Amino acid sequence: MPRPSLAQTLSGSATVVLTTLALLLITGTQSGTGAVLIACGALLLGLTVAMLVGSSADERRRATASALTQTEAAGGAPAAEVRLPQPSLRR
Repeated sequence: MPRPSLAQTLSGSATVVLTTLALLLITGTQSGTGAVLIACGALLLGLTVAMLVGSSADERRRATASALTQTEAAGGAPAAEVRLPQPSLRR
């Protein structure tokens, strides 16, 4: 299983902390059940944000590879094979 990047970890953690604080202040909940529900919701939102940060990095990598291929094909020069580093599953 691949490890999350630093950007994924930081953005997900910041989302969880800030969302939890904001919702606790806005709702003014006094019960433990309300606080647990808010924390669970913030955790789900943080996981979603962390996953979106990772997918946007993959899309940028693919876009860069396709732009390089199109540039080489349009230039008239022989198209060289472009190899990008692929993440390894072995750690």
